[in-house]
Amino acid sequence: MDSLGKRLKSIRKLNNMTQIEFARLIGVSQGTLSDIEKDRCKPSVDTLVSIRKSFKVDINWLLVGE
Repeated sequence: MDSLGKRLKSIRKLNNMTQIEFARLIGVSQGTLSDIEKDRCKPSVDTLVSIRKSFKVDINWLLVGE
């Protein structure tokens, strides 16, 4: 099963964005985004809401892959 980090990376790749561009849009640093994509840390609720609003993704899919 894909991790939250892999789902986030897939959203970024589908939108042809660099980590810097994606991070700026969702309000985190590029380093933080890299850590989230590698599942070293979890995004904050505010970050998840920003991703949902910016990319119109289902929050349940983002969190648990369903």
